[in-house]
Amino acid sequence: MLNRSQKTVRNSHKPEKSAGPHSGSGHLRSVRPKLVKQVNQRNIFDMIQSAGTISRAELARRTGASMPTASKTVARLLHLGLIEEQGLVPADGKGRPSQMYRVASEKSRVIGISIEPHRCRVVSAGLDGAFAAQDIVEIPTPPTYVDLIDKCARCAVRGMSSRGHKALGIGVSVSGTVDAMHQQVLLSPNLHLLDGQRPGADIESRLGVPTRIVHETISTCLAERIYGEARGVRNFVMIGTYAGFGLSAVVNGDLFTGANGMAGELGHIIVSEAGELCGCGNRGCLETISTDPVFVRRVSRRLGRELSIDQIIGMTGSGELDPTPELHETLNGLAIGAAAAVNIFNPELMALCTRMFEVSPGAFEYLAQRIGDNALKPVMQRCRIIRVQGDTLCGGVAAAIHHMVESLGPRMNWAVEHAA
Repeated sequence: MLNRSQKTVRNSHKPEKSAGPHSGSGHLRSVRPKLVKQVNQRNIFDMIQSAGTISRAELARRTGASMPTASKTVARLLHLGLIEEQGLVPADGKGRPSQMYRVASEKSRVIGISIEPHRCRVVSAGLDGAFAAQDIVEIPTPPTYVDLIDKCARCAVRGMSSRGHKALGIGVSVSGTVDAMHQQVLLSPNLHLLDGQRPGADIESRLGVPTRIVHETISTCLAERIYGEARGVRNFVMIGTYAGFGLSAVVNGDLFTGANGMAGELGHIIVSEAGELCGCGNRGCLETISTDPVFVRRVSRRLGRELSIDQIIGMTGSGELDPTPELHETLNGLAIGAAAAVNIFNPELMALCTRMFEVSPGAFEYLAQRIGDNALKPVMQRCRIIRVQGDTLCGGVAAAIHHMVESLGPRMNWAVEHAA
């Protein structure tokens, strides 16, 4: 933790030389206090988020800040609505009780929006990511973009006003290639009405609340990183196959986004030039052989009628259907992409979310074995594979939280991750 008093030591007997017109020293002196303030508030918030509940004295001890610095930063975060008082805890022995702090969940909220091919969901959540199932508003995905924005904005307003909470941000999880820098959906193979659109900016203009859009796999990756199975893991990969083949990764503690936030499009690597037509316009993409929709199409084709993933799961459970050939064929395709991700990113953890795990009790074990067969053995030995739900609505909430936290200032890894 940085204190302003630690930044410079001046000799009172030697006047400081004035900077010339082309010198950057004057600018740096004006920037330093602001940067120190940002680093402090980011580190203090990260610590509160990590600890759950914590006192100012414990914050100062863990981050190395002075008590005045910790107190000022806590007061600033309270004013911003990012944290709130949890209550007093009696002191051990002598002394006054300590006030405990936590990330805001009562007075301040965020809105999560998930735009999916067949449905849209909206919910209000605390900055801890928690929300009640009954607070979710779900609607069928409208047929036009204008109607989509209108109905999502209306649902968000309902979520903000239902309990009189202050919404600090909105996160929108979408399928497709997202230019994070320009906040634009470049291509959504499974929901083309989003192509070329900027739903985040359009919702923000309607509601006046800062709004960010992220690819659905990145959003679910953020959810796992902030309050899920990957919390505290510095290197992990997440793959989701609900609609397409989405991949996101955290490398050395930071989300791997690429130059424009479009990294991770492993699903559109061509594995067979003579393969099926993909929503991106190419043929034989990995996405055409390895996802939930592909599995559903294969089973439907064999039975000669349209089925849904839920129908297949139900029919399999009742013994009416044995989809093992189609299941293994699709999981084999998924294993190719997952093994490639293991080789490329060398993760500690790989999180997989697919409805295909619900079809057969042994589906996860089968996929894990196939990934192990395809990946490099030394790399695979250090990688743990888990299954997660990968809810894109939780991802929308996480995207809003992530954007707010990032806006606080730069993160100093050593301040939180190596604190005692």
